[in-house]
Amino acid sequence: MDGFLQIAAAVLVAVVLSVVLSKQAKDMSILLTIAVCCLVLMAAASYLQPVLTLIDKLQKLGQLDSQMSQILLKSVGIGLITEIAVLICNDSGNAAMGKALQITATMVVLWLSLPLMESLLELIQRIMGEL
Repeated sequence: MDGFLQIAAAVLVAVVLSVVLSKQAKDMSILLTIAVCCLVLMAAASYLQPVLTLIDKLQKLGQLDSQMSQILLKSVGIGLITEIAVLICNDSGNAAMGKALQITATMVVLWLSLPLMESLLELIQRIMGEL
């Protein structure tokens, strides 16, 4: 919890600095925003280790294919990175680029989930064949 409070405080300081910079040097303000977002994401990654351990345990317990959990984790990662990138695009006045990135991320997640859809289709065909 202390780590999160430190991160939140650092972000608030960076926001104030960014507001001050945006009046004089908009480009420096955007670079500061990108740098802070990258640092926060790296700090947030440390909180993922227990989650990854739990997913690994569940995967072994349920004898699931590791590809399925990898698809889930990649999709979550794409969603989080996209959200940050879209917010940065919006802050810099490029909402159209942010929206294009959102659409692209959605398509990539659909592409990633094709093996899941194929497995589901095979399961449905097996069930229908058994009836």
